Amino acid sequence: MTETGVSSGDGGTGTPTVATRRRYRRLLFGSVGVGVIANLALRFLSYPVAAEAAYWVGIVGFLAVWTFSPVTLFDERDAELERRASTITLVVAAVVLVLGASGTRTLSALGVYDASSFVSGVLYGYVGLFVVFAVAYGWVSRNR
Repeated sequence: MTETGVSSGDGGTGTPTVATRRRYRRLLFGSVGVGVIANLALRFLSYPVAAEAAYWVGIVGFLAVWTFSPVTLFDERDAELERRASTITLVVAAVVLVLGASGTRTLSALGVYDASSFVSGVLYGYVGLFVVFAVAYGWVSRNR
């Protein structure tokens, strides 16, 4: 999702400006936001199929803006922010997984607490996250 090379101009020269980039980024994320809000509202009103359709309209809007935007939407500063945020996310997930898995196994072995299926699902979700990360890391490192 990160792209580079956004130029900024005075807005009157035909060169894409930072304001233009911001407008398209708002449109990009706004389409997803509207899709999610419409999804939640329609699910609340018991229209599950319409809710999913609204969600996908938002996703298609996101992809359309991302693909057909006349300006570069993200620059190297955004890439650095994504890298730092991703690192923090993985560290937090790793701590939760290590402590949570060990804690639930220990408490279960002691007969103090048996983890619910929800807790087990969350922990397996974190395992899945790290599996996806490892596969993505391997794929990216081989294709550099």
